Amino acid sequence: SRAGRQTPVSRAMGPMERVWGSLAPFTRARCLQNERALFDHLLKDTGLQWHAHDTRVSDSDPDDVVHSVVVEPAPASGIDEENGAKNVARPAPPRVDLVLVHGFGNGGGCFFRNVASFGAMGRTHLVDWRGAGMSGRPRSFPPRTYDECVEYLVDGLEAWRASRLDERTRMCLVGHSMGAMIATHYAKRYPSRVAHLVLTGPASVQDDSDPARLADFLQGSLPRRLAFNAVVLAWRAGVTPQAVARWLPASTAMRIGGRYTRVRWRSGDSLDGDGQEILARYVTGVAKMPACSEKVMSVFLKPIGRARRALAAVLEDELDATVPVTFVYGERDWMSPKSGKECAERMLAGEPRSRLKNAEFHLLPNAGHFAFVDQAAPFEAIVRFKWLG
Repeated sequence: SRAGRQTPVSRAMGPMERVWGSLAPFTRARCLQNERALFDHLLKDTGLQWHAHDTRVSDSDPDDVVHSVVVEPAPASGIDEENGAKNVARPAPPRVDLVLVHGFGNGGGCFFRNVASFGAMGRTHLVDWRGAGMSGRPRSFPPRTYDECVEYLVDGLEAWRASRLDERTRMCLVGHSMGAMIATHYAKRYPSRVAHLVLTGPASVQDDSDPARLADFLQGSLPRRLAFNAVVLAWRAGVTPQAVARWLPASTAMRIGGRYTRVRWRSGDSLDGDGQEILARYVTGVAKMPACSEKVMSVFLKPIGRARRALAAVLEDELDATVPVTFVYGERDWMSPKSGKECAERMLAGEPRSRLKNAEFHLLPNAGHFAFVDQAAPFEAIVRFKWLG
C-alpha cells in the first residue's frame, strides 16, 4: 500500500506516517490551546486577567494575523465603595503600556517569568512577530531583502498597535535579541509612539567578530571545521533550527523542548511539574508550526549570528534622539555586551542625548542571553523604572 511503501527518506527517518502524525498536535489551533494552558497556569490566583487577540494585517490573506496577549489587573466590581454608586465612565488620561517583543524562534511565552510581575504593574502586551510565535502563518513570505524584511515586520507591529491601542497610548517597547531589531526599526519609523525603548540582548548591534579567534578555534580540528562549514552552508541556505524541529517526531521534539526549558530557562525554579510540561509543549509548538518570518534569520544575520548591518548605525544616526534607549545584557550574553556599552556611550556623546542623558547600559550578573529569565527581578526593576518612573 502507499502508506506502507518504504523510501530512502522513510528508512532514514522512520515511517512517513510517524513524521506526518507528529505534526498533528502542533496545528495553530492546538498551539493556541497550549498558550491558553500556559497563561492560565502562570496567572492563576494572581488577581490578573489575560486575553488573546489576533490582529489582521492583510485583507488578502486570512492567515496574516499578528497574535498578542494582554495581561492586566482584573477590573474592580464596578461599584464605587466610597459612595455606593456605580462607577461612571470618564475619559482615560494618556497612558503608557508595556509592550514585549520576543526574539528569534520564540513567542511571548518566553517571558513566563515576568508576565505576572509586569501585569500587576499595569497593562502589559506580549506581541508575537508577524509570521512567528503564535501569529498566523501566511501562505507566502514576500520579503527578499533586508529592508523588505524590516518593513514586513514593522508593518505587522504597527497594524497591531493601530488595532489594540488608542491614539493617546504610547509604548514602553521592550525587544529581545532579534525582536530588539524590530523594536528599534519601529521606534525609528514611529518615534512619537515610543515613550522608552528597552533593548535586552539585542542582536546585530555591530559586527565585532574576531577572525583570528575563529581561525584559532578551527585550527587543527577536522571534525570542528567540518561541523562549522556544514552550519555555515545551512545558514546561507536559509535552514533554521525550526526547520530541523519540524522533521522530528513529536515525542523527540518534546524531549528537546523540555530539556531546553529546564536547563536553559531553569523552568523548575519558578514552575511546578505541570507548569514545566505546559511550557515545554508551548515552546515545542512554536518551533513546529509552519515556517514564515523565521526566514529573516539569514537575511538579518551572517553566519553564525554576526551582524549583516550594524543596528548601532540606526540607534546613533537615524533614531530620533528624544527617544530614551536602555540596553540590558546578561554578563554572559553571546550577543556581546561590549557592543551595547560602546553604542550607548557614543549615543551619549552627541546632542541632544548628552544633555538629555537618555541612553543607558545595564549589565546583569549571572545572566546570559535571556537576562529576563536568568535575573528576572533586577530586569523587572529596570523596566518598571523606565516604564512607570
